[in-house]
Amino acid sequence: MNILMLEWDSFAHEYVMEELRNAGCGIDVFAWPFGKEDMRNNEPLCGKLTEALREKEYSFVFSFNFFPVAAKVCNECGIKYAAWIYDNPYLLLYSKYTMLDTNYIFFFDKSLYFDFKKHGVKHAFYLPMAAPVDYYDSMRAAAAGKKEDFCADISFVGSTYNEERQDFFRCFDQANAYTAGYLKAIMGMQKEVYGSFLLEELLPDHILYELRRVCPIPKEDDEWETDAWIYANYFLARKMTGEQRKEQLEALGQNHMVKLYAPQQDSHVEHVANCGPVDYMKEMPLVFMNSKINLNMTLRSIHTGIPLRAMDIMGCGGFLLTNYQEDFFDYFEPGVDYVFYSSKEELLYLADYYLSHEEERMEIAENGYQKIKSGHTYRNRIEDLLIQMKGI
Repeated sequence: MNILMLEWDSFAHEYVMEELRNAGCGIDVFAWPFGKEDMRNNEPLCGKLTEALREKEYSFVFSFNFFPVAAKVCNECGIKYAAWIYDNPYLLLYSKYTMLDTNYIFFFDKSLYFDFKKHGVKHAFYLPMAAPVDYYDSMRAAAAGKKEDFCADISFVGSTYNEERQDFFRCFDQANAYTAGYLKAIMGMQKEVYGSFLLEELLPDHILYELRRVCPIPKEDDEWETDAWIYANYFLARKMTGEQRKEQLEALGQNHMVKLYAPQQDSHVEHVANCGPVDYMKEMPLVFMNSKINLNMTLRSIHTGIPLRAMDIMGCGGFLLTNYQEDFFDYFEPGVDYVFYSSKEELLYLADYYLSHEEERMEIAENGYQKIKSGHTYRNRIEDLLIQMKGI
């Protein structure tokens, strides 16, 4: 089985290639200019990919995330296209080319899977993310040697989104007073609700009219998502997540040593040591292995899915304290493999509790690690993916 992999600067592509080779697949790499070129309408890129597919026979094309250009070319060439989605929101999914029968789309977020299945994606599958446990195991000696550099009561690897003042955030201040107050109110309500995403349905026409005035959204011909979906998931959810992360980190930092690994522009978070960004491959595992508690604060546009960061934490043997996400219950037992919170108050209580109950904390971390190692590695996921691609 020969596979053409569209390679761009994605997390974990090297693990996928390794496991595909371990499964006996031949892998060719096609340099994919995501972030540099148009991924919806790009005739030169279509031509290059078409040429590559005609030079050699491939069982399917694979990419992390979905690209309309690739889906169009694969369909025209009669070749299956497998896309494993690990971002949500991901605007390129909302394309008419998503519906092509040659697509095999694997969603890490079960709610996203159900949505696209309902909208008519014929080959849609639920495939959570994974962790490269063998690689993380190989780093344990290095982690012990770097204990002083990366130790903390509580660590969070991520952003508060204040380093990127998006156009919408600037436009937000230009909206009329009623709209600004309304948006602030519904974001405040959503902050208190875990397990249900309400923002999209709370944007009535008169609010959308004002948002279009201050922040119009251009759309390509192949797009089919609604304006309410874009404003809720791309803008309001990001803004709300950043504010909530900042609030919760500052509250935790009042009583514990908290380290934030984020761009330096986020250094204004009070009571928290901003250590700057960490390298995903070389440094992030050292953080997870040396922190007593590792936080996962999910971007609120990920409605039910298990973020990649949570899998990485458990795969490193770190203790995971995460906000409530429904998909965890498919595979992990709360209080046994990980711990979740559903409010700021519960987060503060659980942090205090598990910092003072070391044996219990370490047992949960070990359980989570063993659960990942036994069933949530990239080998496990690639085996599942290949079963679907072979049509078994």
